[in-house]
Amino acid sequence: MEQFMETFKFVMSNFGAAIMLPVLIFVVELFLRVPIAKAVKSAIYIGIGLNALISILNPFFLGLMGGAVQDMVTSTGIELPYLDTGWGILSALSYSTSIGAAIIPVGLAVNFLLLKVRLTDTLNLDIWNYWVLAFTGSLIYYQHGSYFQGLAVAVALEIALLLLADFTAPICQKFFGLPNISISHITFHGGTIVAMILRKPLELLGITKIKANSEAIRSKLGLFGDQIVVGFLVAVLIGIVAWFNRLADLETWSNILKLGVGTGAFIYLYPKATAALLEGFRTLSDRVREVLQNKGNDRTLHFGMDGALTVGHPDAITVGLLTMITTVALIFLLPGNKFLMLADLGVTPFFLAAGCAVVMKGNIIASYISTTVAVILTLYGSTIISPVFAGIAGSMGFDMADTGAAQVGADQRPLQSLFYFIGQSPVLVAIAIAVILGIMYVVKKKPAISNFILGVEEPAEEV
Repeated sequence: MEQFMETFKFVMSNFGAAIMLPVLIFVVELFLRVPIAKAVKSAIYIGIGLNALISILNPFFLGLMGGAVQDMVTSTGIELPYLDTGWGILSALSYSTSIGAAIIPVGLAVNFLLLKVRLTDTLNLDIWNYWVLAFTGSLIYYQHGSYFQGLAVAVALEIALLLLADFTAPICQKFFGLPNISISHITFHGGTIVAMILRKPLELLGITKIKANSEAIRSKLGLFGDQIVVGFLVAVLIGIVAWFNRLADLETWSNILKLGVGTGAFIYLYPKATAALLEGFRTLSDRVREVLQNKGNDRTLHFGMDGALTVGHPDAITVGLLTMITTVALIFLLPGNKFLMLADLGVTPFFLAAGCAVVMKGNIIASYISTTVAVILTLYGSTIISPVFAGIAGSMGFDMADTGAAQVGADQRPLQSLFYFIGQSPVLVAIAIAVILGIMYVVKKKPAISNFILGVEEPAEEV
């Protein structure tokens, strides 16, 4: 097992998920007897789409925007005890643990079993992000000394993500234009969970009924309603605030304009990258549907993917930008917060925003409120869990670099925090698994439940 994980980490670090997934899809398509020419084209298009989204556009935009907002934070001079280490370091650390060594084979086995017994319709292809399961499980393992307890909470979190992926698949496919795709990403669903809880209260207050999505705003504001123009202007404003004390420097204005143009480029190019990805997946989804129909089975499978496919939606971008600015204030003003979100400041708000936006049907006001609540939960969860992580980081293999007076911390989004707390008791873990499986079964039998929770109007019966 250890040799397998070493090989896996070596391959992933050298090739990356955006290369390995197309290779995996190519092999699967050949197994399903897709003509080799179509399989090659499909794999290439998937590779183009994934590389554009994961390796080019998202790192470019989030790094660009995150750098500006980091400068905004660090310029205040305020010190908080727990420093955000960033998801990149945490992912590498997670796969180096004993839980990380087991999570991929165990996770795949659980996914296939649930597909077999028809409790899920999602085949999770977002295998790299299994690191989140491993991280939460490893925290429990090193804290309590029980390997089984750690692995069990990781499995519980996986099952919850499969449930949420199925639960939200119809609205994600419609809202983001992603046929046959479900989102199995933990940060994205940290947003959807909060939005599902808040949707009804906000509806009763009349907020969800306000026509405030990007399309409605664009139709009323003309030039200033154009998503690319708005993205450019908001980014320029963020740059001015971040580098206010350097506005006399010509280079600063160059950086501000690069920030604006880069944001506009991201918004413009994002749908084109997504289109390439979907073009590639169409071959696989059509073949799977054909195979199932030939066997007399009309079942629809969803392919679980990273939330990166959603953050470029105009509503997600708008809400993400607004929430990122709000997060800066919350870091310093939220009572009891001790976590300095820095490395993930340009990441977390956008993934949470995408999850909230899809549940709120693009309503920017309702989505912004929900995402802000999700960020508050993230800061409090990170404040509570970071001391635990700092205490056991060395045992987990973390290189304890000199961070001055600060200690290493971990950005813990709402679902991660929830399952960390559940993982404190093996009894709670067992109950959580049983409850999630029960909900899976009930929702399969009565899909109207998910429609009610998500506010989806069922088609009227013909008379």
